[in-house]
Amino acid sequence: MLRALMAVAIMAAMAGFARGRNYVVGAPTGGWDLRTNYTLWASTKTFYPGDTLTFLYGSSHDVLEVTSVAYGSCGTPSNPISSDKSGNTTVALKAAGTRYFICGTAGHCRSGMKMVVRVASSGSPPPSPLPDFPPDGPADPPSLPFPPLSLSPPAPMGAAGGACVHAKVAADLGIGISMMMAMVVVAAAL
Repeated sequence: MLRALMAVAIMAAMAGFARGRNYVVGAPTGGWDLRTNYTLWASTKTFYPGDTLTFLYGSSHDVLEVTSVAYGSCGTPSNPISSDKSGNTTVALKAAGTRYFICGTAGHCRSGMKMVVRVASSGSPPPSPLPDFPPDGPADPPSLPFPPLSLSPPAPMGAAGGACVHAKVAADLGIGISMMMAMVVVAAAL
C-alpha cells in the first residue's frame, strides 16, 4: 500500500514539473519588440496556470496588461491592469482565462506590439489559434522559422525501416519506464 501511494505521489510530482514553465516572450528569435509576430508566437504555445511570461525589452518600450477593449482599440488606458517599464517584466499566469498585453509607447501597439495569451485550465485541450482582433490593417505575412512542408509522398519504407522505428519507440518507452521504476524504488527506500 505504501509503495502504491509513493508511486502515485511521484507521478503527481512529475506532472507538476510539466507545469510552471517560464516563457520568454518572442523567444527564440525575438523579444518584446516591433519585429516579432506575437499572434504566431503565442499560437505555438499552450499556457497553463503556474506558467510565467518574461518580457525582455529596451527603454523605448513598456508592458501594459489591459482589457480586451483597450487591446482591440490599441488605446493606452490611464489605469491599465498592470504596467512595467523595467526592461525585464515577469507576469505570473495564475488562473485560466485570457490576458491582453500591449506596448504603451505611441504607435507601437498598432505596429504589432500586442499579444493575447489564453491560459488553458489544467487537463483541457490546447486553445485554438489566436486571431489578431481586430485587424489593424495589412500586415506582413509571418516568416516561418522552418521551411515549408513537402507535399510529395514519403518514400516507401521496407520492413527493416518500420522495425527501426518500432525499436526506437520501444527503447524510448523502456528508458522512461526504467526511470520511473528507479524513482519508485528510491522513494520506497526513503
